[in-house]
Amino acid sequence: MNPTVVVNLDAISFNASEIKKMCAQRGMEVDAVLKGVCGDPTIACAVIDGGITSFMDSRLKNIIRMRKAGITERIGLLRIPMMSELEMMIEYCDWALVSMPEVIRQIEEKCKIEGKDFEILLMTDLGDLREGILPEQISETAEVIKQCKYVKCIGLGTNLGCFGGVLPSQENMGQLITLATELRTLLGAEKWLISAGGSQVYYDMAWPGPQTIPNGITHIRPGGALLRGMCQGNDIPGLRQDTMCIEAEFVEIAKKPSKPYGNIGVDAFGKVPSFGDRGDRLRAILALGRQDVVIEELEPICNGIEILGGSSDHMIVDIEDMVEKPELGDTEYFAFTRYGAMLQAFTSEFVDRDYIRD
Repeated sequence: MNPTVVVNLDAISFNASEIKKMCAQRGMEVDAVLKGVCGDPTIACAVIDGGITSFMDSRLKNIIRMRKAGITERIGLLRIPMMSELEMMIEYCDWALVSMPEVIRQIEEKCKIEGKDFEILLMTDLGDLREGILPEQISETAEVIKQCKYVKCIGLGTNLGCFGGVLPSQENMGQLITLATELRTLLGAEKWLISAGGSQVYYDMAWPGPQTIPNGITHIRPGGALLRGMCQGNDIPGLRQDTMCIEAEFVEIAKKPSKPYGNIGVDAFGKVPSFGDRGDRLRAILALGRQDVVIEELEPICNGIEILGGSSDHMIVDIEDMVEKPELGDTEYFAFTRYGAMLQAFTSEFVDRDYIRD
C-alpha cells in the first residue's frame, strides 16, 4: 500500500462551522482556501457541510478538478493570475486576486470577447512585500478599473505573513481599512470586501486577549486554520487539530548501531548528517520519504517512536522505546506539525487518501 493521508471529515466540518460562526459574529465573510489539499472535492463537501460555501485555490488545475467533481459554489483564484491562463480563469472562476493594472486591462479584453463579467479583489502591499500595489498607487489603479465595463472590483485585500513574516497589527489593519474606503469612494462600488488575509488573522481573532484585528475588516481567507486547526505551529483555540494524519507501512525492522560508521560525506540532499552514539538500538524503516512529505514536519502519534531522518523513499525511526513493537507490514500514524508537510503529502501522487468520520 502507498502512504495514506487519513482525513477526518467531521473534524474539518466542525472547524468550518466554528470559523463561519466567529466571522458571522463580526460581520465578516469567509472563503475557504483549499490549496493545501489540492482542491480535494471530498474535503470541499465537508467544508460545505460546516456552512462555508465559497472557496479559493491558488492553482487552476485544482479549481478545474473541483468543478468537474460537481462543486458549483463560488470559487476564486487565490494566486495572482498568469497572463497565459486568463481565458481559463474566466471560464472556471468567479473572481480572482489581482495586483497589477496591466493584468486588469487584459482581463477586461478577454471578458469583452466572451461577453462575460468577472470580479476582482485588488491587492495592496502593506509591508510583507509579496503581491499588491503600493498604497500610493490606489488612485491611478482606480482609474484603470473605472474604464472597465466587464471587470468589477469587489474590494481591497492584503497578504501578511507568507513571505516577509509581517504580522497583522492595529496599524497595518487600520491602513487597509483606510485605503479600502478610499478605493470604494473612488469607484462608487456597492458590493465591497476588506480582505485582511488568512489563518494568521483568524488566529488573532480567536486568541483571548487584546485584539489586533479592528472592526471594519469584512473578509478573511483561511486555509491552515480550517484544515488543521493550527497557525504557525500553534493550536487555534476552539478548533480541532485531529483533522488528518499520515499512515505509513514498516518495511524493515532490525537492531542496528545508532551511529553510522565509515567516512562521512553529504547525504542525498547535500547535508552532512550528525548522529550521537547510543549503542545498538532497534530501528525501523517506513515506506515514506521526502518525495511524499516533509519529514521534519511530522510527529509520531504513538509514544516511543523517534524520527531519525529519511531519504527520498524511506523514513528511519528509532523504536527501541515502543512498548508494543511493530512487525513487518504493520502501519504507524504521524501528525503534521506544520502546513508544509500536509501540502507536500496532498501534492505527491504517491500518497493515497482515506476519508473517515467520528
